[in-house]
Amino acid sequence: MSLSVSQNVPVENYSVIQQSENGTQFGPLNKIRFRIGSHLAYVDFHTSYMMFDLEVQNAKAKMEFTNGMGADVLLRTWRVIIGGHVVEEIDHPNVLLKTLKYDYGMDLGMEELNQIFNKQGDGHGYQGLNKITPVNIDTDSPCAKVKCVLDLKFSGIFGSTQTFPVGLTGDVEIELVLEEARKCLQVVQAGITPRTLTTTNFPMNGPPIAALTGGGGATTAVNFVAGNQPFAPTKVSVQNHLGDCPFSIGQKLAINGELANNAQIADNTEGTNNITAIALDGANVELTHTFADTTQGTLANNCGIGFSRHGVKGDGGGLTWDNNGTLTYEVSVPSLVLQVVAPPLQYVEEQARKVSAEGLSIDIPTYTCYKTNTYAGITSATLEIPCYASRARSIMCIGVDGTQPLGGNNLCNNPYKMVGDYNDLHTYIFQIGEEMKPVRPVICDNLSTFQHNVAQEQLTELEKGLRAGGCNVKSLRNHRKNFVISRALSAYGGTIPLTMKGARVYLDYLSQEMRTDAAPTIKNKNWFNYCHHIRRLMITSGGVQVMY
Repeated sequence: MSLSVSQNVPVENYSVIQQSENGTQFGPLNKIRFRIGSHLAYVDFHTSYMMFDLEVQNAKAKMEFTNGMGADVLLRTWRVIIGGHVVEEIDHPNVLLKTLKYDYGMDLGMEELNQIFNKQGDGHGYQGLNKITPVNIDTDSPCAKVKCVLDLKFSGIFGSTQTFPVGLTGDVEIELVLEEARKCLQVVQAGITPRTLTTTNFPMNGPPIAALTGGGGATTAVNFVAGNQPFAPTKVSVQNHLGDCPFSIGQKLAINGELANNAQIADNTEGTNNITAIALDGANVELTHTFADTTQGTLANNCGIGFSRHGVKGDGGGLTWDNNGTLTYEVSVPSLVLQVVAPPLQYVEEQARKVSAEGLSIDIPTYTCYKTNTYAGITSATLEIPCYASRARSIMCIGVDGTQPLGGNNLCNNPYKMVGDYNDLHTYIFQIGEEMKPVRPVICDNLSTFQHNVAQEQLTELEKGLRAGGCNVKSLRNHRKNFVISRALSAYGGTIPLTMKGARVYLDYLSQEMRTDAAPTIKNKNWFNYCHHIRRLMITSGGVQVMY
């Protein structure tokens, strides 16, 4: 047996850290700029990434990122400029990533891994942005400065596995704008989840109570002593680890669930004083707190403890969960960690000859977002998508609820959601040029039934559109939770020209008499319409050209 000898030439590579060129500290809606110099010659963007320090400021509670996302929720806009030409410009890549990466690009196993690697392994007690030891919010911030690492594979430049010839194109400029704090931060939901129902179908929000100490003795969440105990606890034990405790000293608590006489404890059953101490009591976390109301009856075994939905403190001072609008964050020392490649001299010379003779072309798959609005009460609407790309693959439309309240106590009660709102859509159909795609409208009204059934055609169109849009679809279970209208424009990875065509989407909602439940009326929606298309970068001896 003979063994072949490899003709591969070893390639030298090393890492370079490129810091932002316009400062070291940035806040919400600030622009960060990077310049990757042509002296680096060849860069492997696929294995490069961004890193920065993040600190949530002016917080009165432990905080986390919204929408179950990582640091990519901070990306409001993304722009790449090469040789003076805009090669990529993506508005709201965070909304796109919520769909492609988190809701449809992960199965249950991958979500568990995401919790382990990005959220310290506990999805209900995410402490990644916060201090582990309890703090008093009157004198200290519960949030810590943490280091974030962000992959940028949504970008066509950073997602390509080919080495990029920066030395031939000239400097690569990258600009990104950070998202508003009220859209990307929320109070840790471990303080109000899990949300479950009691045996009498009363809502129970927050961690279940392991013990209540006060009045005549103690009760437990599973087996109660004879007669139960008066509702006047001074200490609450929560089944959790101290590092995962979502509460801080100085906050007000609320108990909810059901009483022994099957009456409901509402969320407004709150303490008049604040938490005065947090400590370990065996395997439980013990919170010292006072509830003045002793007339509520006796406790049953279905009670949860959680944040007050009416404000941070029990002194009636009106302090909201966003610290009366002052909550913000700071990104410090953002840097690109670039993997630089030094190929053999003969490879460099051959590529230079090719550029001089015929030019070098690089295909860059990217996204362009076209935003539009639809309005409340309108049962028929049209989405205009003025995309005239010469090589388009897919269109994905995400209608985010435009009526969501922002800031204030909503950071605890109703954080901002970057998901598509179904809102009882009856049918949709695309128009590409003069042709309707598909031939018949896609029917979606099965989702409005009590069982939330789904038509097979809708799932098929959804999966085809997402796959053509660059999503490695792992699960479709969020088809209603994050409702996306999509259309694959060509099969097998192909493209079609939208030149002189553009696209429209016709929407028809169920009328009020056609609805099967007490669904809300049609809402205002902000539509983020993403076209996935390919741009060709041509490198010639005369410079760089971009074919859109």
